[in-house]
Formats: sequence, C-alpha cells, structure tokens
Amino acid sequence: MRGALVNSLMLLTMAISGAGCTTYASRPIINDGVDAAKTESIPSFTYEVDAPWKDSRFGKRAYQATQEIIPAAQDISSAPLASSRPVLAIKISEFSSGGACTQEYLTGLSLGLIPSWCTRPTLFTFQFMLNGNHGVCRQKTYSISAQTFSHITAIPFAMLDTRDQPLTLYQAALKDFLQPAQCATP
Repeated sequence: MRGALVNSLMLLTMAISGAGCTTYASRPIINDGVDAAKTESIPSFTYEVDAPWKDSRFGKRAYQATQEIIPAAQDISSAPLASSRPVLAIKISEFSSGGACTQEYLTGLSLGLIPSWCTRPTLFTFQFMLNGNHGVCRQKTYSISAQTFSHITAIPFAMLDTRDQPLTLYQAALKDFLQPAQCATP
C-alpha cells in the first residue's frame, strides 16, 4: 500500500512539474497566409543542423518537412563542393533550454499550486539563404522563443496538446521565405 502511494505521489509530482502551456513566438513574424503553390523554384539545397545533441529528432523531422515542401530539390549537403553554389542553404540551430527556470522549481515544490511563467529566448533559429546567378539573392533568419505557464490547472491542457509547434513554425518559415519575385536581377 505504501509503495503504491509513493509511486502515485512521484507520478503526480512529475506530471505537475512538467505540466504547462507553452506558446512560441518568432522574430520576424512569420506570414501564415502563404500560398504553398506559389514558391520559388528550388533545384538544390544544403541542409545543416547545429544542435547540442548528436542526433536531433527535430532536425530529422524538419529535414522530412523540407523534402515535402520542395520535393523537386536535390539535397547536395553531402556532395563534394561543386563550382556552383546551392540555390537554397538551410541552417537550423537548436539551443538547450537549460532546464527549468528558477520560478518553475517553486511550482514543482508546491505540487503545482504556485503558478510560474518562464520565457526562454532563442530556442531555435532557422537561417535561410537563397543564391541567385550573381551571388546571394536574399537571406533571412527566424528566431523562435518560448513562453511557458506552469500551474496545476494547466495539466489537462498540457496532456491534450499534441502539436509539434516548433516543426509547424519551421514549415511556415520555409514557405514564407520561398515566396517568389523577391530577388532583383541586375
């Protein structure tokens, strides 16, 4: 009986300390009203992930999303350097969140009774560079930050939220960047 009570208390503590609602923001703001049918024609791209973990799950999912968005493009990331540049260069940087914020420890110790808010700036950066005939045509970097609200009332929302918001933001950022007619030809 005592073991079941201890196990239940541990499970409740882990759920409460990890429960929260997270919202993400990007700088610059990503244009969500992008028409996926009207994008630049991309014949090739390079893809690089800079993450503190060896095999980044986010990086793998973002690579699959890239292939879905520009299916005709050839990945030349692992090819020897050719005389021509890749048309699109993509670099994703993941940064460690550094664990729980100081105020989140208080929420965990109070079993979720004391609410906390925590902002984690620059969890991800998505850098895109489009090369034209005469060099770099345009480039843009999207910086993604997260704000977390933790409280006992957030447990049901945290359990029901199954969306992968950073991946959705990456897809929207890539589509936003690939809008046509933004390169001027000299």
